[in-house]
Amino acid sequence: MAFSLKKLKFYSSHIKKNGVRSLGPLGSFRIGSFLVKTQNTILSAALVLSIASGINAILGMLKGRLLAQYFGVSNDLAIFYTADRIPNLIYSILVVGAVSTVFIPVFTDLLKRNRETAFETASSIINAVFGFFVLVGSITFILSPWIIKLLSVGQFSGLEIVLGANLMRIMLISQVILVAGSLATSILHSFKYFMIPAMAPVFYNLGMLFGIIFLSGKYGIYGPTYGTILGALLHLGIQLPLLAKTGYIPSLSFNFGDKGLRELLHLIPPRLLSVFLANLVGTINNSLAILISAASVVYLKFALQLQTFPVLLFGLSMASASLPTLSEQGDRENMERFKKTFLTSFHQMMFLVIPLSVILLVLRVPVVRIVYGVSNFPWEATVQTSYVLAFFSLSIFSQSAYYLITRAFFALKDTYTPVKVSLFTIVLNLGLSLFFVVYLKLEIWAVALAFSFTSILDMILLMWLLNKKVGGFGVEKLLGPFLKISYAALLMGITLYLPLKLLDIVVIDTSRTLNLLLLTGIASFSGGATYLILTKLFKVEEIELFYKLMRKLDIRRNLRRKRVLLEHTEDTVS
Repeated sequence: MAFSLKKLKFYSSHIKKNGVRSLGPLGSFRIGSFLVKTQNTILSAALVLSIASGINAILGMLKGRLLAQYFGVSNDLAIFYTADRIPNLIYSILVVGAVSTVFIPVFTDLLKRNRETAFETASSIINAVFGFFVLVGSITFILSPWIIKLLSVGQFSGLEIVLGANLMRIMLISQVILVAGSLATSILHSFKYFMIPAMAPVFYNLGMLFGIIFLSGKYGIYGPTYGTILGALLHLGIQLPLLAKTGYIPSLSFNFGDKGLRELLHLIPPRLLSVFLANLVGTINNSLAILISAASVVYLKFALQLQTFPVLLFGLSMASASLPTLSEQGDRENMERFKKTFLTSFHQMMFLVIPLSVILLVLRVPVVRIVYGVSNFPWEATVQTSYVLAFFSLSIFSQSAYYLITRAFFALKDTYTPVKVSLFTIVLNLGLSLFFVVYLKLEIWAVALAFSFTSILDMILLMWLLNKKVGGFGVEKLLGPFLKISYAALLMGITLYLPLKLLDIVVIDTSRTLNLLLLTGIASFSGGATYLILTKLFKVEEIELFYKLMRKLDIRRNLRRKRVLLEHTEDTVS
């Protein structure tokens, strides 16, 4: 590979002045610091988060498959998922939805001005969060039997309530550790470190897998519960060395008068309410599933895991990667850059999630059978889970967009608008779910239908309000690429469905797992190829994202290029 003399002179001069480490990606290749590099562009950060989210989602589905293998659609597994609702609710309110999203814009703004002040504010926020979590967690720990009885709507026996309370108490312990790990993630994201934080949830799932595989035989359903503690410890531990690299040292200091803390306390109440309501929907849906049957809890959970795959892989990943950049551009002087960043991120996200939602919709039965098709998971369970998955799939694009749109509001330091919209759509969602299940006596798929309908409505209302807030994106700029992507995905669905039915009926015996994998692979390849061809024909600019991702994933080529460049550079220096 040839390199210009001009480039070699530049690298030679740079190394003489600053050393090999200063070459960034080039130097990091040499010194093995790839894992602690910053990701300074949205695409590189999103790629890192997407790969890690993909691995994490695969491990999550493996976790579900193993739980199905060990516990089937038993009451024990329904109790396990029910016990997880409240600890997960508390964690989501404090960290996932509230602190992490509001913390980053405030902390990033302080970092630009004074690092020491930013660190003091971070300590005050972290101590306040821990204090609140310990208080709420202690109350939940004491009241856990009554909480389980309430969540089970009278369907659990006395022994099942005791089991659920015990599981909930163990999960609360793991959540304390997980809160610490998630706060570390927020700080690292503010410094644009994404690699290690993205790996942390992978290690959390590995801890749970250890509990399922090695502890379930001896401790039953307590096995995966103990695994949550191990996973939380790994989640925190892997981030501590990089956290030290930022220079941040946690302290017990707490300054209630801290300006950054007061700003966060001003922004956080509506976000707390929004996340509380969103998680309350999940908790109530779990209780509605119990009303239908204990097995319905498992159907709902497994379908959620599958439909969450593309949402986490590209929706949450790209939204999280965009937040630091949107926060930097969220002032009047940079509003045009803000709008461009948002639209680029939105269309790139849609380009990736819409075809995946179509794939899950069309291939729902094969996908459920491949992921959860164990002996303890019968055909009826497969069918019921696939129905739920089909209706969830309809709103994968809107669920993904929600993460990005709300983060755009947070970057503009507006946390009130999203909660106003969420309050309306959540009440509507609950009303529809109750009407479908309690009045019409429909199966658990109706809960997914209500969720999807209100999720799409939520996205439309939020996008309309954001458009007004930033002075307009332009109808053509906003909707043009989205409609082209949607048309291509719709036509792709046809090329998925036809070979699926043809091969299933005429050629392949899908009662065998290998044949089922072959069928799914052929149909997916056919649909994917059609989608790429159509988006190229429709001149969808986001098709270039696919090629950029492929170039970034060409690891051997990139490493070879870096190695050769270093050799040429060192020869020039010497």
